[in-house]
Amino acid sequence: MSHLVVWVGLGVARLTRLTRFPVWVLGVFWGLAAAVSSAHAAPVSPQPAATAASAMIQLSEEERVWIDQHRHRSLSVGFDPFAGMDSFEFRGQRMGLLPALLKDMQSQLGLRLVPADVKGWDDAYSRFLRGEIDVLYGANPTPEREKIMRFTQAAQRYPYVVFARKESSVQTLGDLDGKTVGFLSADFVIEQLPKEFPNIKFQVASFDDQAAGLRALSEGRVDGFVTSGGGVEYEFLNQFPGLTLVAELKSITSDMTFAVAKERVLLSQIIDRYIAQRPAQIRALAQEAARSYNRKVLRLSPAELKWLDEHGEAVVGVAEDYLPFDHFDKGQYKGIAGATLQRIGDIIGIRFKVVGAPFAQLMDQARSGRVDVLNMAKTDDRLADFIFPRAISNERDIIVGLKSSPPVQDVYGLDGLRVAVIEGFWHEEYLRKNLKNPQIVTTASIIESLQLVRDGKVAYLIENPTVAEFYINGLGYGDVVKRGITSKDSFIYFGVSRRQPELAGIMDKVIPLIQFEEMKYLGIQSVPSLRNEANSRLLMLLALLGAALLLILVLTVRTVRKLIEQRAKTQFLHEREHLLYTDSLTGFHNRNYFSHRPDHGEPAQAADFPQAVVVADMNNLKHVNDAHGHAAGDALIQLFAETVRAQWPEADAYRIGGDEFLFLLPRRRESALLAELEALKTRCQNNRRELAPGFWVSPSAALGHAMRESPEQSLHACIAQADARMYEVKAGMKKRRSDHLPPGSLAEGV
Repeated sequence: MSHLVVWVGLGVARLTRLTRFPVWVLGVFWGLAAAVSSAHAAPVSPQPAATAASAMIQLSEEERVWIDQHRHRSLSVGFDPFAGMDSFEFRGQRMGLLPALLKDMQSQLGLRLVPADVKGWDDAYSRFLRGEIDVLYGANPTPEREKIMRFTQAAQRYPYVVFARKESSVQTLGDLDGKTVGFLSADFVIEQLPKEFPNIKFQVASFDDQAAGLRALSEGRVDGFVTSGGGVEYEFLNQFPGLTLVAELKSITSDMTFAVAKERVLLSQIIDRYIAQRPAQIRALAQEAARSYNRKVLRLSPAELKWLDEHGEAVVGVAEDYLPFDHFDKGQYKGIAGATLQRIGDIIGIRFKVVGAPFAQLMDQARSGRVDVLNMAKTDDRLADFIFPRAISNERDIIVGLKSSPPVQDVYGLDGLRVAVIEGFWHEEYLRKNLKNPQIVTTASIIESLQLVRDGKVAYLIENPTVAEFYINGLGYGDVVKRGITSKDSFIYFGVSRRQPELAGIMDKVIPLIQFEEMKYLGIQSVPSLRNEANSRLLMLLALLGAALLLILVLTVRTVRKLIEQRAKTQFLHEREHLLYTDSLTGFHNRNYFSHRPDHGEPAQAADFPQAVVVADMNNLKHVNDAHGHAAGDALIQLFAETVRAQWPEADAYRIGGDEFLFLLPRRRESALLAELEALKTRCQNNRRELAPGFWVSPSAALGHAMRESPEQSLHACIAQADARMYEVKAGMKKRRSDHLPPGSLAEGV
């Protein structure tokens, strides 16, 4: 079958659908493919019954009938032949996620889906459009494609990744702002990246394939390179050791969908049901494909591959807690070293069995071959029994002291000073070999060492920076800081028993693919938090303060209750006083208030003089009450009060009787008052209102006034004088008109 040629000739790197692999590599693969095809051609095995197989996936009756009708036909699948972990050749076999998916679909659905003989993505895509290929794998849905294709949900999504040089200033995605970034030609991420991250502006450099782009990055011609990940990044890191991953763009993915022609509705539905109903199985297939792919790209030796096949399991020892690197918890290895081993196992497929014991006991077990892996310092005497793969952390130990302590230049600045060293650690031997007068104080733990520094009993201690940071921050020792760095190789290593050289070789190849900062974050999350001493003292103080506050609170509650009761009584009295002393119709003070106010209406300050006293008696109120009812009369009173309040908002106003009012106006000269009286008259005339259907009226009142020049002048005498003048005005008005005007004619002013 022609599809066998393609299966042998597929490329090793998982490139995006728009990739162009070098022509010479393609030629080599096609030559190998032709040889394998001619040597291994074989008849097609019989197709299993669709009705039995497809019963494993829940399908509609219509979909089952369709499968039964097509069970003798092979449906071709077009895809990117340079698809990394999706399809690759390893140890003489075609492997990857896509072959595994097609095989599983056949067992679950009874459909025979076979890879098409394609030269590249463009070839697969164009032949699919011409109807020569039935299914297209790995096309991202776009509005234009959806007009002619039906897409299933993605069987796998590969986040795009960002590469940079290890020693460059680009450490995060944001560092690419203002720089030149490499992409595959016409990759959709060129347009998608600015949409997802609009604050990053960059210059685009296009390349025909990933190898060209990564080579340009290594040579410094671009500052970053963005491409689809999903496992292929490990191969790139292996090929270009000077590069590193700085970001994984989970919001921008390469979606591995299955697409069919628009009219092939049932085929699309059937494949979509398969993907929807077997997510766990698909994840397992993807994990197995990734592990096989990683074994390929890491170029494991035949001996290493044989060890994985025949053994694939190692015993790792965990000693007493060395936080945050080592923590043994219910048979699990936690901490930074534990997270790193877990990642090694996930990448390459090693199973680690964890045992816990004191370090000396584990060391004996490792030397006797019962423990394969142990986190330990790399020393000359241990090289005889252990192989040390490359370090999982390249941090150098730091010198820690008080903030007030002077900086130290390497360990040579510690000569003659008291230095805390944890018993059994390599630091003691190192100091004795390098100092003329070492003053070493051994301790049982880093906590004891830190306490000696804080108490001034030693000047400094030496420790791994991640460990020191974990304890200093966790314990709340804000007075302890880094004061220097050592030049000694104090990196963090896994020692592997020399009885397991293949395991050591495998770990040495996998460790460079692991990001220490990511493992540091994961590991710290898995270990127990330290008891912050500063917080503990604060909590004790807070407890004492809390007890005192509780007592105060009880007393306060009792006091507040009394105050609330008193306030309620006071509020009640205020409301009662308001009802007693306020005219409900106008909102003015009433006669009761005037009679009972302590100052009897006297101004509080001499500055309020001269004071004007105005007495008003409303006109026509009786006539309105008799002709239109008391509701109309009340409305007339409210209209007058409203007009006066607009004229004199600052007045001390009283409703003395039914139609009688008193107004006390501070700081008034008589000439100004007379003008204001005229203004009030005009205001009253202009304020017309319909008090009853067809009955319009303006408020009207007779006014009398008097002036008080000083507090010595009697208020009551002035009120009597103003009252007399009011009656004179009232009498004059009666001579001019009759009190019995016809309805609707009550429009005269004051």
